[in-house]
Amino acid sequence: MINYNKLMRKLKEKGITTYVIRKKALIPQGTLTKLKMCSADSMEEIEEKLRNYKETHGGKDFVCDVSTKTIEDICQLLQCQPQDLIEWEVDLKEELSYEAIIANKD
Repeated sequence: MINYNKLMRKLKEKGITTYVIRKKALIPQGTLTKLKMCSADSMEEIEEKLRNYKETHGGKDFVCDVSTKTIEDICQLLQCQPQDLIEWEVDLKEELSYEAIIANKD
């Protein structure tokens, strides 16, 4: 899961509000929504936001995917590197490992 909390803090540090983002069309509205939805002080808070969204939208999942091109554009805008904007934590599942996949094919 990706957390964009660092990005939100960097925008705040630079005085770039969501109003400015919308008015100047710095980031598309849909992307901004994804960034905000997938931003919190912890991964657990993001998971809670996503669960709440699913419950209130008839079981529909909220997808937090943002393209690498968009991340690059935001890095150019803020003059920083991706690691300055995101935290990425992968929930590793043994059944998705190479070894497990190969073992199941035999």
